[in-house]
Amino acid sequence: MSCLIRLIKHFSIVILLFFFLSACTHLPPRVNRDGTPQREYSYQPPIKIDDGWQISSLAKEGVDEGIINDLMRAVLTGKYPNVRSILLVKNGNIILEEYFYHYHRYVIQDFRSGGKSVTSELVGIAIDKGFIKGVNEKLFDYFPEFEKGTDWDKRKDEILLHHVLNMTWGIDQSGPANHAIWYTENWITDILNLPLVREPGTQFEYHSAAPALFGPIIEHTSGISVSEFARKYLFEPLNISHYQWYIFPDGSEMTAGALWMRPRDMAKFGYLILSGGQWHGKQILSEEWINKSTSAHISAGGYDYGYYWWLGKLNKENEIIESIMASGYGGQRVYVIPKLNLLAVFTSQPDDNPKGHTRIAQILTDFVLPAMPVADSQ
Repeated sequence: MSCLIRLIKHFSIVILLFFFLSACTHLPPRVNRDGTPQREYSYQPPIKIDDGWQISSLAKEGVDEGIINDLMRAVLTGKYPNVRSILLVKNGNIILEEYFYHYHRYVIQDFRSGGKSVTSELVGIAIDKGFIKGVNEKLFDYFPEFEKGTDWDKRKDEILLHHVLNMTWGIDQSGPANHAIWYTENWITDILNLPLVREPGTQFEYHSAAPALFGPIIEHTSGISVSEFARKYLFEPLNISHYQWYIFPDGSEMTAGALWMRPRDMAKFGYLILSGGQWHGKQILSEEWINKSTSAHISAGGYDYGYYWWLGKLNKENEIIESIMASGYGGQRVYVIPKLNLLAVFTSQPDDNPKGHTRIAQILTDFVLPAMPVADSQ
């Protein structure tokens, strides 16, 4: 009965969001008080609310206000459609916070696969606290109740948590039939029974089955639900209280993404990477896990890949700068740029938005990076 109640609650929220988003689809990014589309922009520093963030301004942090004004006018005039929010955090302070299409700072938004990076931090905490022994543990040791059939592929016994974290575990999740896995009571067994198509550790293949398994692993090892684990060890210490998980038919939370939260809170997960795992002086995530999870473990089509973090290189005035990124379908991104002590958070319409990532990458390279102080990159 509790699972049913959780499902009803989840789908009620999804339905309300659907109608809200549908109503916003045909609106201009912003409207004036008389209902006409807003085209002009005048920068105002963000406001301070009770969420733990400190506030500064573009000028105080040496950021070129003229370039940011150009960015905002480009968004308002429709050059970058479907962008719902832009936040910049410089030197630990929010310096820009803008919303479009009737969104605002208190509305939770779909992080999509950006939630995988949140799962990476949950796994790190589980290892830091000794619930999970380490990344070199064998995957199937954490599913002792799983029954192997007579046609069992023994190569699966060599899959390590390390392989599951960097998407090289060799399991096939292609084809429309496998998408039905998420809607069954036996989704864990169905995933573990998927065929092995390559040797573990040899090739990157991006999908959601791998991080989904860390939900039950965290639950089995900690003795509490994923939502309770996240609340106790990550969300509450970060002063995050507004969020919504996708709930599986068995009542558990999906750790492969499908996590709704406010953009200000999305930024906090990126800030842990910048701050060595600390928030307001409290160590939430170990530096050891940060270094391990944001190191390149495998090449992934133009990027390197860590443990559910994308690793790339950006160009600022002919200097190559490393970036760490949480990324969700349709243009949900948190860029962590340590060299510039910068976080850039973007949310977009997630569905039917195949150019979302391209638009966000262009905003970053054409506006955000050029606006940053040159001295920061030296």
